[in-house]
This record gives sequence, structure tokens and C-alpha cells, in this order.
Amino acid sequence: MINMFRKKLILKYNSTLPEYPDTITPAKKHIPEWYKKIPRFRSGKIFSLEHGHTPTVKLCIPFLDSLTTGYMITLPYDIYVAIQENGQPWITWPPNILDVSQISKRQNVASKNIIPFEHHDTEFTWNYCVSYTFPKGYSCILTHPFNRHDLPFTTMTGIIDGGIVMTAHGKVPFYIKKNFEGIIPQGTPIAQLIPFRQENWKSKKIKDLEIKGFIHNSAAALKFYGWYKNTFWVRKKYE
Repeated sequence: MINMFRKKLILKYNSTLPEYPDTITPAKKHIPEWYKKIPRFRSGKIFSLEHGHTPTVKLCIPFLDSLTTGYMITLPYDIYVAIQENGQPWITWPPNILDVSQISKRQNVASKNIIPFEHHDTEFTWNYCVSYTFPKGYSCILTHPFNRHDLPFTTMTGIIDGGIVMTAHGKVPFYIKKNFEGIIPQGTPIAQLIPFRQENWKSKKIKDLEIKGFIHNSAAALKFYGWYKNTFWVRKKYE
């Protein structure tokens, strides 16, 4: 197979907090514990009389790719979320965090349609405390960590084009889930960075393409697991 990733690309970053230098780390280092505990099959065995051959999401390579692709920006310090008497969340942090590094709040949301379902309508903004840049010719999706519905907040999504150096104190909106109160610890992944090459695409209708899809599906069904991984999957490296 041709190595499509021969060119060494670098996402450069620097933290403004010397006490917490590794604010950006490969996403593969943040695979959640709940995912690691999922068995590969419903019964924990490849075959059982009760469940037959029933694989779980643990054998879904596209799902695993969503957790391990790109990089994570992590929370540089603990924050505490409390619910005020008016029902709205209030966030605080350790007393030695300087003003320039603190989370801020926007009083007026631009549109109610931005607010994720079952979240408070107070808009906060992350202060990542890290500058980063990546090469021209590439863009980067900045989004809530993929499939991390267990996190007590949701970070908004944006796309950034390469060449610009992102300020360490930029403001990225996020919302707190309702009914959450407590500490969100330092090191929690708060945004996923996924670089991709800038290319022009077009869509094209292909007659009878579903037949080829059926053939692929039938071929995969002849194996207990691993057909997609061994046939099409390409390992991506983010160090």
C-alpha cells in the first residue's frame, strides 16, 4: 500500500502556563475508560448460545478512529461548576489563575438555536492558555471531543485555516449540561483538533453504486470481525 502520509506535518503549540506545558496532546492518549471497559462481544465471548455472534461498538474501527484522530486540547486547571439560585451555572477556578487565563461568560447568546439540547443557556468561553499553528494548505476542525457525551459540557465547532497562529487567549464558546454540578478536573479533553488538507471536491451521482455497497457488506459478513480493518482501513499517526 502506498504511504499517503509520507510528508511530516507539524502542529506547533506553546502553553502560557509553564506549570501545565502539554495542553495539546494526541487524541489517542485520551481514550475514555468507559470505552476500554466495553467487551468486544455482547457476552464477552466471540460466540454464545444466548447472544450468538453479536459484536459491540468495540469492534467498530470508525468509532475508534473518532476517539483517536487528531489532537486534544485539555483543560489546564480545575474548574468548579455550581448552580445558582436562579438556576444558572456559575464557574470558578483556583485563586492563583490570572485574569488573562480565566474562563469568561457572554451575557447574550447570538441565537437560541446554538444552545445544545438539555444545556443551560448561559454561554461560557474556554481560555485554552495555548497558542498553536499548522501549515498553510491545511485546515483544522476544532470541535467537541467526538462521541464524548459523558462530558458535562459541549464545546462549539469551528474550522480554522492554516498559517494563522491562534492566540493563547482566544474565546471558544461552550455550554454546561443541565443538572451538572461539581469539579471538572485539569486534563479533561475540552476540544478535538482534526487537521485535513485543503482540496476542492465535487459530488457525482453514480448509478447502481448501492450494488457495490451490498457486495462489500456481504464480504464483511463472511468474517466474524476485521474485514474493514484488513481491507480498507489506513492507520493514521498523530504524535
